[in-house]
Amino acid sequence: MKNCRAEESGAGTGFFRQSSIIDHRSSIAGFTLLELLISLSIVGLILIIVFGALRIGSRAWERGERDVETHQRQRIVLELMGQQLASASPQEIRVGEEKPFYFKGDERSVAFTSRVAVLPTNRFGTVFVQYQVGEAEGGEGESLSFYEKRALFSGAPKGMDEPEEEDFLLLIPYMESLRFEYLGPPEGEEEDAPQWQEAWDPETDKGLPLGVRVSLVEKANMPPMRILAPIAAETE
Repeated sequence: MKNCRAEESGAGTGFFRQSSIIDHRSSIAGFTLLELLISLSIVGLILIIVFGALRIGSRAWERGERDVETHQRQRIVLELMGQQLASASPQEIRVGEEKPFYFKGDERSVAFTSRVAVLPTNRFGTVFVQYQVGEAEGGEGESLSFYEKRALFSGAPKGMDEPEEEDFLLLIPYMESLRFEYLGPPEGEEEDAPQWQEAWDPETDKGLPLGVRVSLVEKANMPPMRILAPIAAETE
């Protein structure tokens, strides 16, 4: 009888132990699943942050590459312009119905003849060159266009045709501003220093300027890039 009760007691104890183990395992499994969900949420959040940072970094890199390319292009244009200005030819030229002139310009344009050509088709001989600042596409900022043609001098039976808008080549599609300045001869005594002026008018300014200064501002609040092209040629 006692043995039967012991067996029943042992069986009951075993049942309760098994039930406790099952409940314990169930509670452990449920807690692990909760941890897994939390971990996946954290990992997903981290991935979103990482990929967002990579996208921002990629855009910043591309923008930096474009800025470097734009800056190099503008620097090359300024160097070529400086070479042409420094090689200005002291020969009169007639364009359209205008009077023959050696050199003329204002803050936004300059026209002259040069012994240095940029276009491959004009490698030999003197060329007529005109740089012109206009409005950039979209109405914000400015652009720089360029015209070059083999020169016909004032002694020719007919002067050169006035260049049309479509004849100009776009060199810089966008910039904040570009300005030309011209170094005139001393006024009065020879000891006086030459003066910079905003325009070179063939009616009042004879021959060629002593030099031309070009100031290009790529973007607002950026320092200007400048070149100074000394002109040593004397008019005939």
